[in-house]
Amino acid sequence: MVWKLRRRPARHRRWLVLGASVVAVGYAHTLAYGFALVRPEAVCGRRTLDDDYPLTGVRVDMFPPRLACYWTDSGTFGPSHPTAAGGWAMWCGAALLVAGAVAWAVDRPLSRTPRWARGGVIVAPAVGATIWITRVDRLMGLSSTDLGNECFRWQVRHLHTAPGGEIAGADRSVVPPVVDCVFTDGVASLIRVEALGLWGCLLAWLVCGAALLVPVARSRVRGRAAGLAE
Repeated sequence: MVWKLRRRPARHRRWLVLGASVVAVGYAHTLAYGFALVRPEAVCGRRTLDDDYPLTGVRVDMFPPRLACYWTDSGTFGPSHPTAAGGWAMWCGAALLVAGAVAWAVDRPLSRTPRWARGGVIVAPAVGATIWITRVDRLMGLSSTDLGNECFRWQVRHLHTAPGGEIAGADRSVVPPVVDCVFTDGVASLIRVEALGLWGCLLAWLVCGAALLVPVARSRVRGRAAGLAE
């Protein structure tokens, strides 16, 4: 606030500084709460006072920083995340960074390219990265046992539409992004919606990039034509 009142910076600069600060605070909170400890199991503690569901494992991811506690009932209800507050702070800061970058790109006074294209070139990859980090990459990094548990939870949630057979395995691929659960009587995708979102972000980025390149190409052609005329 002191910097804002004294220097009166532009809006996009305020958003960039605020976003970077929130990301730093969220990352520091997550490290101090979970990853700086010698035993992450101590952060998980117990799920209940009488320890009805004992801890079976701990998963630590450095980027984005995430601590997941797996219990005996995690196959049905999923793991718990004691460092979720720091993770949400990081995502809020990242959103402010993207908003600041978009505001900077849109408000450029000397650019003759469409504003929606300038903003879309930044927003499309940011949304795609969010989809990949929050869902696709998390499933890609799971062990075979944890991925089997994810398939079982998906089967329970879609009881009336999912294949009813036993889980026979899982297929994973980065390009194109695929995470399939293989049942004895069929195959189901865990990232069908996410894959469509990634392809949509890629298409939007290509359209915005083309909209930015067309005016540049036209100006070069006009310049060459004017040079030849002279």
